[in-house]
Amino acid sequence: MKRVSTSFSYRHKMKQEPAHVNRMIKNIPYLVLALIITFTACNDDFLNRKPLDKLSEEAVFTNAALMEQYVNALYNVVPHPFTEGTMAAITDEAFFRYGGTSTNYISRGELNPDNVIFQADGGPAHNTRMTFLNLWPRVFSYVRDMNLFLSRVDDAPIDEAVKKQLKGEVYFLRAWTYSNLLARYGGVPIIEKVFQLGEQYNLKRDQYDDCVNFVISDLDKAIALLPDKPAVKGRIGADVCRALKARTCLFAASPLFNDPADPSGSIFKGTYSKEKWKLARDAAKELIDRANTGAYEIAPTYNDYWSNSNSKEVIWARYFLPTSGKLAQLFYAPARSIGGWVSCTPVENMVSDYEMAATGKKPFEEGSGYDPADPWGGRDPRFYKSILPPGTTYMNYTLNMCQPAPTNTVVKNNDPFQAEANQCTGYWLRKWLIDDAPVSESENATLMYPWFRLPEIYLIYAEANLEYNGNVTVCAEYINKIRDRADVRMPHVPNSLSVDAMREKLIQERRIEFAFENQRYFDLRRWKLAEIYESVMIYGIRGIRHDNGTADLSDDRIDWKIAKKGNGGKPDFSNCLPKFGARVFLPQHYLMPIPRDEYTKSEGVIVQNPHYD
Repeated sequence: MKRVSTSFSYRHKMKQEPAHVNRMIKNIPYLVLALIITFTACNDDFLNRKPLDKLSEEAVFTNAALMEQYVNALYNVVPHPFTEGTMAAITDEAFFRYGGTSTNYISRGELNPDNVIFQADGGPAHNTRMTFLNLWPRVFSYVRDMNLFLSRVDDAPIDEAVKKQLKGEVYFLRAWTYSNLLARYGGVPIIEKVFQLGEQYNLKRDQYDDCVNFVISDLDKAIALLPDKPAVKGRIGADVCRALKARTCLFAASPLFNDPADPSGSIFKGTYSKEKWKLARDAAKELIDRANTGAYEIAPTYNDYWSNSNSKEVIWARYFLPTSGKLAQLFYAPARSIGGWVSCTPVENMVSDYEMAATGKKPFEEGSGYDPADPWGGRDPRFYKSILPPGTTYMNYTLNMCQPAPTNTVVKNNDPFQAEANQCTGYWLRKWLIDDAPVSESENATLMYPWFRLPEIYLIYAEANLEYNGNVTVCAEYINKIRDRADVRMPHVPNSLSVDAMREKLIQERRIEFAFENQRYFDLRRWKLAEIYESVMIYGIRGIRHDNGTADLSDDRIDWKIAKKGNGGKPDFSNCLPKFGARVFLPQHYLMPIPRDEYTKSEGVIVQNPHYD
């Protein structure tokens, strides 16, 4: 009987030899059955179980319980959403305080085929202080295992209902894998066949449009097999497939991959067609119709989708346990006596884009209502749920980074949090934190991370309507549905704007609604705007504390060195602290580089993305 090995965690998968699907000639080793585990939900309870043992293919594919556990294992192709180094810190949202081979080398414009490889895969990139951007060497072994399952499932002697559920989940997971590869690399090799021991094959990158069609085909198959919502929270249902379909179609319709100025298709982008916007619109509408029946709704509070594991806004999420390890509550909370690692600190560039609640205008626009004496007052309510500005009392501590004025007579020492001033921006992240839970290295308090939620579907629908036929009315309607959240109630975007002006409103709404959610990185690239927003200096702030002749800090005057009104209603950052120098974005960074060892082994079959060599 053929024996096949099992592996367990995603981390363990990373340490294995990559699938090397890009080799021109390859001898296929014994097929690996991934992760045989006990399932409860798509959360860390089932992702952290131990493997049962080495099992034969025949044993697995004749046993319903083992087949279910095999599919559970494939969920590990979905990367962990919380990392010390975040995608936010690569963009104009945040700053990452730790150096070395962390996300900072990407923000400096140094990303290349040699330094993109993680240390766990034999390269220089830090394992935990990076993001989950580089998927190429990590996911094709999962694709192989998915293809093996799909080749065997139809003949398995198990209940048909179970068979449909598992088959639908695997079609989704393969589509998820390819959709994420497309967003990073463009076209990749489409692999459906299960190669046998000793069999040789050539694999080259397929056309971008062919890859998109492959993803949509898998999703349509999954939708036909799955119930709208799964019986167990965290598993895949048809609505999750619809959400991925809408996102995939949105990316395929966007200028990076659907450029009217360069209409020919290739492995790097699709053939231009305005109809791709219609596909995105229609895909989003499928889920909106579901929401209109009561399946989903905008939650009354903005923080509901990370603080309420039963949020009706969430379409699909990963859920965590107290034993899930070091996650957002520890990574992003303030330091000092609170005990967080402060690994993602919002920048002044981001803060300056939060509108005033009374007017819907950015702070330095004429008539906004901004008060320099109360610089963080009166903002979009989402600001206070996402960011902790100076002066906030949080977990019984008042957060300020201030130096004493030279003329002080009593207060001669820095504020306690000033100790991090050289490494932080003066703001702290609040999104993802559970306010009434402890910050601990031994017990996790982070509850969940939503991969899909209803506001994303609304904004896909809004954008697709705008770009397909210039429908500013529908675009404004769906932007305003999000701004009408009960604890937000921001002024409506008028439906009388031009298409260009409405596009700016949509860009702004995505920036604020999805702040620090790994969306901005991809948005700026698919819109081909990263060279504008990521080739900038990012800024922190500082405070100078003037005492009043007593040791009481409550009535001290603090001069804040923050953004001020500049020309044309834009922020002037000249008083701020430049952090980490200027961000650098180069043309090649619209797509990720394929790791050098991966494409050199192909002997010319795999083509590197533009401008990297």
